Amino acid sequence: MVIKNIITAVKNIYFGPPVTRMCPEEPTKLSDRFRGLQVLDKTKCIGCGICANTCPNNCIKIVRARINPDSNKQRWFPSIDIGHCLFCGLCISQCPKDALESSKVYLTGVIRWNHEDLLFTPDMLAREVDINAEEEAGEEVSRWTPQ
Repeated sequence: MVIKNIITAVKNIYFGPPVTRMCPEEPTKLSDRFRGLQVLDKTKCIGCGICANTCPNNCIKIVRARINPDSNKQRWFPSIDIGHCLFCGLCISQCPKDALESSKVYLTGVIRWNHEDLLFTPDMLAREVDINAEEEAGEEVSRWTPQ
């Protein structure tokens, strides 16, 4: 019995399919229920703050931001500290207007060296700013300032 298990283990080690993969070079297959980075639809958001009140880690703040990139008008929108987010989805399920939704993005734009770079502004959540090009656009884009 022991020898049979050793033979099976050696076969799996040398001739079996690999059980590990190189991340992020080799992407992971995600399930349909996977919760990645949140996406904000600014046209639906009413700035009620229910998402901030339901967040168990208190990582959502309601901040003033521009309605769209071309306008100077401002309204209240959620800003999420992705570094503290559990990706539990409570903010998404509690949103009365379905303004927040989950995406399949979990690596792009998230791997950062500084915690301040993980503070996603409403512009970043609405993908009005390319979350990969923040360093090129400058420091001002990647940071939010609490109101």
